[in-house]
This record gives sequence, structure tokens and C-alpha cells, in this order.
Amino acid sequence: MSELQRTVAVVFNRKGKKMLSEREFINALFFELKWSDPTGAGRIEAREAQRILEAALKKGLLEMADGYVKPTFDHKTVEVPLNYKPTRDLLKELGDGASAPTVSEPSKTGKADAAPLPVFSVLIDDIAAKSGWNKREVVARINKVVEKLSVDAEVAALLIGKDVGVDVHKYILDVKEEILNK
Repeated sequence: MSELQRTVAVVFNRKGKKMLSEREFINALFFELKWSDPTGAGRIEAREAQRILEAALKKGLLEMADGYVKPTFDHKTVEVPLNYKPTRDLLKELGDGASAPTVSEPSKTGKADAAPLPVFSVLIDDIAAKSGWNKREVVARINKVVEKLSVDAEVAALLIGKDVGVDVHKYILDVKEEILNK
């Protein structure tokens, strides 16, 4: 069994769902699996989470329907150690990743087409870079604003980004579109 298949299985097993939105899948990789490599040199990046999603779709481990992904295999039968964490070997399995980061979205034909990285992930990266906070801190702050103001996470990210000096104007239309497409 490939590390990619094991990683897909663990995402669905830990989420306890048969289908996940693309964002849920990426966020599970990005925030919840506590990605590491044998040298301990860092967490998964949003672009890498996108690559994993794309590779799983290309290799037929996931299928796309109406913006949701589901495994094409019985993920519950995959034996994964309780403390499993994907390693950098998974990225080697995916190739060099020289292409621009994209996420797959369904087209009118139901097949996957490439689209830009979700604006929420880009905002998290920009806020972390501008503020000096790690991504986990950024997400925690976004969650507090979501809870306090009852707004979408993307809107909360815009507010926090503005507070720390990110030029949020370039994201407003993308955030609007992302929210309307929910």
C-alpha cells in the first residue's frame, strides 16, 4: 500500500465521514494530522496539501462529486498506526511538484479541472508571514473572531489580515466568491 493511500485513509478515518469537502480534506492534512518528517523539519504547507489532494484524485484514490471528495476504496480496512503521521516520503511519491499549486474542482462534465489554491489557505499563509505567528495561532485567532462575530472564516481572516497589515483588498472578491459558492 502506498503512503498516499494510507494518508487518504487516515484523513477519512479520523474525520469519521464518507465524504469531505475539498477544504475539509485539505484542512485535515494542513492542521490536524500534525505532519512531520523523520528529521522533524516542519509541518505540511497548504501547497503540499493541495498536491496530495490532486495526486489522490489523479491516482484514482479519491473521486470528486459536487465539490466533495470520497475515497474509491474501503478506507476503514486500511490498517494505520494510531500515531500515524505522513512523512516527506509522501511528497517524493508525488513527484517534484514543479507545477503551480492548484486544487481540483468539478467541471460541468464532472471531471476535475485545475483552480487556484483556496483563498482561505493563502490568507492564512499571508497573515502568518506578516504577523510572525505560526499557522496554528492564526487559525486559533480566526476561530475566535468567527465565534465572537458569527462570520465566515474567510471574513474573519480578512479582518485579522487587515489588523496585521496584510493588503486584504486583493482578496475581497475571491472571499466573496468562495462564500457564495458554499
